[in-house]
Amino acid sequence: CLGSSPGRPVHNTLPDSGKKTSHYQQSASYTGQKHQQHQTERNQQHHTMRIHFPPGIEPGKKLIVNVPERTKWISQNPPAFDVEIPIATKIVAQIPWQCWESFHGHRFKQVPEATKNVPTYEVFHHVSNVPASGRRKALLIGINYKGTAAELQGCVNDANNIKNLLIDNGFKDDPAHMVMLVDEAAPNGKYLPTRMNIMRGFQWLVQGVSEGDVLFFHFSGHGSQVPDSAGMEEDGLNETILPLDYHKGQITDDVIWASIVYPLPSGVKLTVIMDCCHSGTGLDLPFEYKHKCGRWVEDTNPAHSKGHVVSFSGCEDSQTSADVTGKFGAGGALTRSFLSALQHNPTPTYSDLMTSIYHQLRRQGFSQRPEMTSSQTFDVNSVFSFVEGIQPNKNKVIGRIT
Repeated sequence: CLGSSPGRPVHNTLPDSGKKTSHYQQSASYTGQKHQQHQTERNQQHHTMRIHFPPGIEPGKKLIVNVPERTKWISQNPPAFDVEIPIATKIVAQIPWQCWESFHGHRFKQVPEATKNVPTYEVFHHVSNVPASGRRKALLIGINYKGTAAELQGCVNDANNIKNLLIDNGFKDDPAHMVMLVDEAAPNGKYLPTRMNIMRGFQWLVQGVSEGDVLFFHFSGHGSQVPDSAGMEEDGLNETILPLDYHKGQITDDVIWASIVYPLPSGVKLTVIMDCCHSGTGLDLPFEYKHKCGRWVEDTNPAHSKGHVVSFSGCEDSQTSADVTGKFGAGGALTRSFLSALQHNPTPTYSDLMTSIYHQLRRQGFSQRPEMTSSQTFDVNSVFSFVEGIQPNKNKVIGRIT
């Protein structure tokens, strides 16, 4: 029905009596016609009232409302009557997801440094979560850089542990729904975490996604920083992740944002764990949650998008993230703390989850400060979930604001 919540009647002023059918147009105006016998079209009178339409109504649709008998009018000046309008369930066309073995990808295209306005009917400020479609997809990357001067110990363990956690939460372990790129025990060259395979993995992750889909991306390995030639970063540095063949080039936060954040449509949720050094703003998400003051803070040069992306980072941009050994075996400090927090409390709020991760790191003697960033602001007192709690788009402008 018209109004902010489904099923709640809305009072609409009635310009005159009659049992004629009145039409509500998507132009958000109500026109009531006062009919007089033998009246011509030229001298007809019209009355207009502004209507706020709920989600689900799109341009060009017509809502038909029958004016009730006078006995059902509400006594006020001018008189009013309640209107309840059923809204048809939105049908989302789903594109089949491709298997990793047969997915080829395409040449990477950077997003232009410009912004564009989002149509008002695609911006939702006061609506409930998007219903989940049941489709889930995950890309997991763990790189130990074995045999190099940069060798780590627990990154492949991290990928395996996160894989098991996702399976427990309903993710399917098959090449159309989950891909793990690791540099130990990879079945073939397509599963090695090279730069080419990681870039292809990004494209595979977002291929064919639609409203209600849920995605997950986990990276455990080395992170670094390089100078920001575009001048967009506040500290003058782009955060990066290092593929197995990092001598061929690192992957910057600009590239990651353009690959798996910006392409997402409204109503798609992506949860990310970045367990690497300098990972604070490793996805260039525009909002950072400041735990001490309990609010979201927008970036100086925000990069907005339509999808719902939440990233948990192991440390601030200027910090390093540690390798640890514990009850889950060797692994990254963030991943270990994330797993421990969920084992202690499987249904925490986002705020409680961040608090628990922070305390886990402190108990192990690490000074790194985890961060949570997002593409959309949301209530951090809502329960964390891998598969639910999908926020619709709230951003009026998308792209990088300079």
